[in-house]
Amino acid sequence: MITIKQIAVLAKVSPTTVSNVIHGRTDEMTPETLQRVQRVIKENDYVSNMSGRSLAKYGSKIIAVVKIEKNRKGDSMTHDPFFAEIIGTIEREVRTRGYFMMLYVSADVDECLHMVKAWNVEGMIICGCGADGCTQFVRSSEVPVVFIDGYFHNDGLPYANIGADDFHGGYVMTEYLIQQGHKRIAFLADFQKLQGEYAARRAGYKKALKKHGIPFLPEDYIYINNDYQKRHKDYRNSTGGKLYGYTALFFASDFLAADYVNLLSDDGIHIPGDISVCGFDDNLYAVQTRPRLTTIHQDVPLKAFHAVEQILRMIRREPVAEYRIILPVSLVIRDSVKKLN
Repeated sequence: MITIKQIAVLAKVSPTTVSNVIHGRTDEMTPETLQRVQRVIKENDYVSNMSGRSLAKYGSKIIAVVKIEKNRKGDSMTHDPFFAEIIGTIEREVRTRGYFMMLYVSADVDECLHMVKAWNVEGMIICGCGADGCTQFVRSSEVPVVFIDGYFHNDGLPYANIGADDFHGGYVMTEYLIQQGHKRIAFLADFQKLQGEYAARRAGYKKALKKHGIPFLPEDYIYINNDYQKRHKDYRNSTGGKLYGYTALFFASDFLAADYVNLLSDDGIHIPGDISVCGFDDNLYAVQTRPRLTTIHQDVPLKAFHAVEQILRMIRREPVAEYRIILPVSLVIRDSVKKLN
């Protein structure tokens, strides 16, 4: 197999330059040099020796993407376009920078931290983590950590988080529904006790109700099971009947909204003629569902891009300008909300 020194001779650069290309340290390299070295590497099918690199203290070049799944035995996370898009974008961004992505799903923070040591992971990007878990990661991790949609207790701990303005999204959607004449609006999500971004979305929803003098009642939050089969069974047995007292249903995600559009339609309920439905995310389900969903748009690939940028800066001990990045959201009006007289 060709060596780094042989690549250097063929590319007419130093071995150090070749090593920098292999390890993604190309910020100060001219495009011409980078392309020339990459061409030689590709033409000679060079494969780096991972164990040798670790021994040489270059690091494993592994970034773990950790999805916290706690007491959620339903649909695979890859069924939800939000997580599928997050994972796909992170993998692409990590790979193009010369690193490797490890996907790890667990409900236990200690197990994740053990994995980091076992695989010599250089950094973690963590999704779906509640406040307690986030705090434990920050206090216990020996490698840099970046959260996507991380929500913390107010304990002053330093952390990096990439999120969306979920509160504003909840507020804007509810304000729009009220402007369309809706006063009986339910908020639906698949957590019995809301946390993180779902809690922020409901808080925005409640603020808009309060602004317009519309009371929020405990029954206005409707829990729906995250398990596909149980969710449908619950709808048939009890949940479905609860919905008909509302003129609009605001789901915490497009994934759930699209599922309920089908359930309601199967029952002969016309959307939006009989009841309006809206979601949050603006993903594939929003445009493929009929009617197309009115929803809140968030830029999911940009979340993933920023997460990779942050974790690599932290791994390389480069200055990080902003540890908390909150991306804007916007209302997308389609066909699933009816204007009341």
